[in-house]
Amino acid sequence: MYNDEPDDDDIDYATHLFPNTIWIHKPFSEIIMKTSIILPVVVLGIFGNILIIHVLIHNRPMRTPTNLLIGNMAAADLLSLLIHPWVIMIYESFQNYELGPIVCRGESAVECSVLIASVISMSAITYDRLTAIVLPKETRLTLKGARIVMVITWLTGVLLSIPITLYRQYKERHWKNFVEMYCTENTLIINIYWYVMITVLVWLPLSIQIICYISIFIKLNKYEKVVQESLQNQHVSYKKRAARMMFVVTIMFMICRLPFTGLIIYRHQLIESKELGSNNNIMNQTKGGYHTLWFISKYLMYVNSSLNPIIYGVTNEKFRKAFKITEFSKWLFPSSDIITTKTNCHMKATQETSTRLSIFVFFKRKLKIQEELGMGKKKESTEKSGCIVYK
Repeated sequence: MYNDEPDDDDIDYATHLFPNTIWIHKPFSEIIMKTSIILPVVVLGIFGNILIIHVLIHNRPMRTPTNLLIGNMAAADLLSLLIHPWVIMIYESFQNYELGPIVCRGESAVECSVLIASVISMSAITYDRLTAIVLPKETRLTLKGARIVMVITWLTGVLLSIPITLYRQYKERHWKNFVEMYCTENTLIINIYWYVMITVLVWLPLSIQIICYISIFIKLNKYEKVVQESLQNQHVSYKKRAARMMFVVTIMFMICRLPFTGLIIYRHQLIESKELGSNNNIMNQTKGGYHTLWFISKYLMYVNSSLNPIIYGVTNEKFRKAFKITEFSKWLFPSSDIITTKTNCHMKATQETSTRLSIFVFFKRKLKIQEELGMGKKKESTEKSGCIVYK
């Protein structure tokens, strides 16, 4: 399907037999097996990411800067799940590249745009968490700033993916016994491109994010010990949960994307060292561990896009509550309306009771402090006047 070396126009392919085994398509049993592996993950991911976007569209209080960027990541994951699984299944099932010239130029460009949009969104969220906790004097991200970042993520992704569309093209070779259709790319340019993209625009920002989250957790742990007995402890715990959620998202992103980026580098190293054979036609091979690893690496990317909404829902109570009160939730789970209403009433009553208790404890402590300060001032004034008061 992919050929990484330029054609030799002097060769008359019509007089030569196709040098590889002709197999047209994989066995149907293998196609069904791979589809059954990919389909549940894709359906779950599409459903979950739509829910995240739905909650943010229909719940104005949820539209914080961080949540808007989470919605931007959900849009990137949704786009990835709607396009790439079907491309990879066709790519895996047929010997020839059956998707034509437009998809040949566009598939990797979309993949690159989604990758960059996700990384920039996560970087912006990390900055927001960092300024809120570790660097409070720095300017925090506003709603307007978050919307600007969302536009920048996609513009940057589209602009940086242009080289892929320029240096990839769809070609056909008419052999004596076979018509070969494939995507070809300029290995010299694309090699340099992917090294820069993966190192500078993916792994470097992600590594910096990990360092930032470690700093955030250290700061929160210290602050939590200081305010452990005060009313601010609940606020600190919320910040810690929010930071932990995005830390888990970042770690899962790195784990699930590492095999794919590693295989891209490995593939281009093989091309450079001429270890793929005389025509370097990687994707027309029917056997070998490379195909298996390539499929697994792609599958892990879909798993990552599907896991993110679950992480948001499991670790973020506000997303769960917001989803329960949406019309979509009521339509999806009509039998749970009564239970949800009762639960909300109970939670509201519990929150009100907790709030009253917190206010009572706060004023009680405040009165005690005032009494102690008053006694100190009274004693100080009596000592200055030279009088001693006996009780």
